[in-house]
Amino acid sequence: MTIPNVFICVDFIESTSVSAGTSRPLANPWGRMSDLRRIRSAWLPFLQKYQGLAGLFLLVIVAAFVEPRFLTGPNLANVMNQLAIPGTLALGMTFVILTGGIDLSVGSLFALLNCVTASWLRDGTALHWTVLYVLFLGTAIGALLGATVTYTRMQAFVVTLGAMVSLRGIAYVYSDGSFISGLGQSMAPLQAKWGEVPLSAVVIVAATLLAALLLAKTRFGREVYAIGGNEEAARLSGIGVAKTRIAAYAINGLCVALAALMFTAKTNNGQHSAGIGYELDAIAGAVVGGTSLLGGYGQATGTFVGSLFIVSIGVLMQLKGINTQVGMGFKGIIILIAVYLQNLGRR
Repeated sequence: MTIPNVFICVDFIESTSVSAGTSRPLANPWGRMSDLRRIRSAWLPFLQKYQGLAGLFLLVIVAAFVEPRFLTGPNLANVMNQLAIPGTLALGMTFVILTGGIDLSVGSLFALLNCVTASWLRDGTALHWTVLYVLFLGTAIGALLGATVTYTRMQAFVVTLGAMVSLRGIAYVYSDGSFISGLGQSMAPLQAKWGEVPLSAVVIVAATLLAALLLAKTRFGREVYAIGGNEEAARLSGIGVAKTRIAAYAINGLCVALAALMFTAKTNNGQHSAGIGYELDAIAGAVVGGTSLLGGYGQATGTFVGSLFIVSIGVLMQLKGINTQVGMGFKGIIILIAVYLQNLGRR
């Protein structure tokens, strides 16, 4: 039955019921559907923007009942400590996703930079020179990936998938297939704590505030959103699409380097197998925090909350003695739900 015919039928039923003396006309199903659409239009943007915060709020309520140790001071400090690495990776991934891209090489680049950091420190290079070099190397590799995506016009998925394999292989060769240890106390300054609060927790909070300011208050941030929203319109309006996209990937590489430094300070060694699956954590943190995989929509503060939500789930499962593989399954389901919510009403 076509749409016009349906309307004719509804009008006939209503007129028949009234003429037959029925005191109450039949309800109009199309009116109800219109009401549902209005309700969805009113609440959906709010839910999409704050879905990570809503999930975190529910999780805290559940945790308060099922695991009393979750809301204690030492455990919350542990949560912030565990948040630092995946949260920093997710912040970098947010810039890439906002431009409409994706980076699957995050875990492999993380492993390579971890090995480079450990190798330089083991060989006696000063900590400040090692930190500067690793930050530069991460930024440069990120920019190279962005340039490859931009100028070859290949899909970001394909380019970064190739980089994921290549960088992992380079990390294996660089480390000669073994752990790099013997760092001594060279990473001690990056292992500092203020009471129960580790330096890494301060780093992730500062990085989130900086990223939020960059996206919300600068021309570069507006250009990132514009490219992800409509690349062709952004180009026609005079935005430098190429340089903005390359800069977004470079920021992602910088965040990977920062995370690799914190990981090296935490483990005090270099591992070619480090960071396996971290790209999933980075994408999950951004998407659960409200960043659309379609690009052009999302916030750094939302990514922080999304990553905190995912890490908190993991910590709660550890406290309850649940297998980590089960946690991976939950993480996948959460990503699917978050992506579904973000796609509702868009394109």
